[in-house]
Amino acid sequence: MEPRVISGCGILGVLRKQDAAKIAASDAVSSIECIRYRGSRLGAGFAAYNLDGPQNHLHKVKVFVSSEEVLRHVKNVLKEFSDGGLWDAGFDAFSGKFMSWTALVDASEDSLRAAVDRLNYELMNAGLKGRVYSWGRYVEVFKGVGYPLDVSRLYGLVERSVEADLWIAHTRQPTNSPGIYPIWSHPFSSHEWAIAHNGDISSFGSNMEFTRFRGFRSFVGTDSELIAYLLDYLTNIKHMPLEKAAKALVNPFEEDIINNAADISVDEYVAGRGAWLDGPFSVVAGFCDGKDVYMLALADRSKFRPLVVGEDEERFYVASEEAEIRQLSENARVWTVKPGGVFLASMKKGIIVSGREHPEVFYRNVGKTTAVGEVVDAQGLGYSQLNLRIRSLFEKGLKEVVVVNVNGHRYLGFNMPPGTRLKIHGTAGNCLANFNKFGEIIVYGSAQDDVGDAMYGGRVIIHGDARDVVGQALQGGEIFVRGSVGNRAAIQMREFKDSRPYLVVGGRADDYLGEYMAGGVVMVLGVDSIGLDEPLVGRYMATGMVGGRIYVRGRVERWRIGLHPPKPDVIRYLRGLYLDGLIDEAVLNSFEGLRTVTIDDVRKILSGEPLRRITKLFTSKYHKELSITVKRLDEELPVVEQPLTRFFHEFNLEKTLYTKLLKEEFTVVSAQPLQPAEQQREHQPEEG
Repeated sequence: MEPRVISGCGILGVLRKQDAAKIAASDAVSSIECIRYRGSRLGAGFAAYNLDGPQNHLHKVKVFVSSEEVLRHVKNVLKEFSDGGLWDAGFDAFSGKFMSWTALVDASEDSLRAAVDRLNYELMNAGLKGRVYSWGRYVEVFKGVGYPLDVSRLYGLVERSVEADLWIAHTRQPTNSPGIYPIWSHPFSSHEWAIAHNGDISSFGSNMEFTRFRGFRSFVGTDSELIAYLLDYLTNIKHMPLEKAAKALVNPFEEDIINNAADISVDEYVAGRGAWLDGPFSVVAGFCDGKDVYMLALADRSKFRPLVVGEDEERFYVASEEAEIRQLSENARVWTVKPGGVFLASMKKGIIVSGREHPEVFYRNVGKTTAVGEVVDAQGLGYSQLNLRIRSLFEKGLKEVVVVNVNGHRYLGFNMPPGTRLKIHGTAGNCLANFNKFGEIIVYGSAQDDVGDAMYGGRVIIHGDARDVVGQALQGGEIFVRGSVGNRAAIQMREFKDSRPYLVVGGRADDYLGEYMAGGVVMVLGVDSIGLDEPLVGRYMATGMVGGRIYVRGRVERWRIGLHPPKPDVIRYLRGLYLDGLIDEAVLNSFEGLRTVTIDDVRKILSGEPLRRITKLFTSKYHKELSITVKRLDEELPVVEQPLTRFFHEFNLEKTLYTKLLKEEFTVVSAQPLQPAEQQREHQPEEG
């Protein structure tokens, strides 16, 4: 039995395209079960959406009840609020002290909403006697105590050949609840919305007060439930467009709202601020309006929880790990949702919001590869079993081991002997090559989160993409990624004496590249997007950097480098200087026209006492100013030539591309000012 690793909930969403076949429950179960290690035996569940159900004029209401007496009370209340009657559909599962009972109710949305609120309020106040946990025309929730496979068996989803247009799934109980009864299991539902969530909503208190003030009286006590209520309230009660509601919920930065980059006005943001989510979260949600079925995914603005999305010829996918998608689709295009990003797709319209600009830059499919040598088949093996098999072969003296059918297996490449090579065909799981010192690891596919954590030697070569937190505390060796990397690559990277680590990325990187970096060299090449207007890094590159160098092809806008005080704070301070007569209105207006105010902007526009005062917002005794220049790469050959040559050799890239790249301009960021002989033209990017 695979050991349980408490590393965060696992979420899944699978939506069919209009002309594709319905999705079998067995697919949803297979996909979420392949990350069983993210869950626990204390809770799991599924939500299924069908647009063309035979009873769509009726609401299907599902209730956990603890006794026949509670059931009679539930029936009486539902009959009281129904317009055309109630049909008892019987029990479909027994989970602990609760029975899951289903009714078909002919009632208006307003009447049924009032009935559900009253029932849940009374049942919770009576001492957890029951719960209405699903009610809608198109959605049905199945949840209980156990792993996803246990819950699917509880309801007979596979045995009854249940199919759906959209499945949502979750493994692991809400961690902000006791998690011992099925009422605390995901998904949580409110009318036609259902959600599964990984993370912790730190805005829980304000979100609960917001919903309570607007008529929601009963809560099971977990932050996840509120997400479903908020989506229901914003779209069904306030009639906010779905896309706008989603983009508001992720709580965009104030400066994005001011700069009209968030699709929500300042007045709208202030009016609904109790609804916006804060904290680390990734969310998958389903919704049906009677005309179409929608799948939504949300990532918090700092991307503290993993979230990938994908598409193939028949389906759209949302998942915590790429392995879930690969379990169902070998050829799907998979990419990460950006920090603060929204992914929205519908059965009929396709992708409405992709989760990031130019997603084609952020996925690289390797395709089928041929395995040669001593082959280990990972199919059917847990990651512990696979790692033991690999270790035993190295201990027998083999210098090269090839593993096929890898799909999310964790901790591969740990403690490899000197002079050995591991070839991985498939999707490498989390924590690849952690603490690697000697081995060479080649991945013919993509790799999930946390590649090369605390690695201090050897090499990792990834032919696809790598996800978040690549090269954390990397202190030796090389990591080459042919595609792109996600959030927080090269954080806390360091070097010691002659041990200089290298991270070379062929695509692009998301936010916080090189955060707290203390040594080594990072290169972001963008070799497949030289003609595309796509920034190769996100925000906050080199924040807290104290050593090493970062090379990014092209001119990186200054606001993307470092952590700057929020623009509203700077403007408020400048208004104070204006009221004191230290700056005039024209100067104030010039700052208000900038996207983000940087220390370079301040120094360019101000001088004397105004400059001295406002500089305090940007600097402190903990602040180390960065050196930012723009150079052609061939001017930096002593630093970059060897790793760049090896990168091109490993991925068999053309010599002409190498020559072209050397003549490209690169933004070079370092913590220490360059020596006078190295000084080049100052970096003066245009505001964007």
